[in-house]
Amino acid sequence: MEIKGFSFPEELLYDSEKHVWAKVEGQYVTLGITDLGQYMTGKIFQVTAKNVGEKIGPRTPVFTLESAKWVGKFRFPIKGEIVEVNQEALDNPGKVNEKPYDTWIVRIKVEEMEREAFKPLEQVRSEFEREASRVAK
Repeated sequence: MEIKGFSFPEELLYDSEKHVWAKVEGQYVTLGITDLGQYMTGKIFQVTAKNVGEKIGPRTPVFTLESAKWVGKFRFPIKGEIVEVNQEALDNPGKVNEKPYDTWIVRIKVEEMEREAFKPLEQVRSEFEREASRVAK
């Protein structure tokens, strides 16, 4: 779905406050940044993430994005373990800007996750519309 020139695949779930998408597959969740999120961040020059095997909790920064104007540490209401990190995103951070839905950042094996952590697009569409209008391309 397009919202003011930004794409939002309907099959994904979203955290509209953090501009993060989530793909939930059984007990695994894959995370990345939305098209609108990458646009607002600007050219991303560094992506860092927890290491495979590391345990995470709600206070743990799971990944960090850095641009010339911003540094964001991303925490989620998830308890689990990092099972995969997208090395391509770490080695080529600009890929997050170019293809935000193909360039996921981490995959987590979830032990516990707040049920409302990520919502379907129809539940957060109005929030994305407001934000997109504010920063329209």
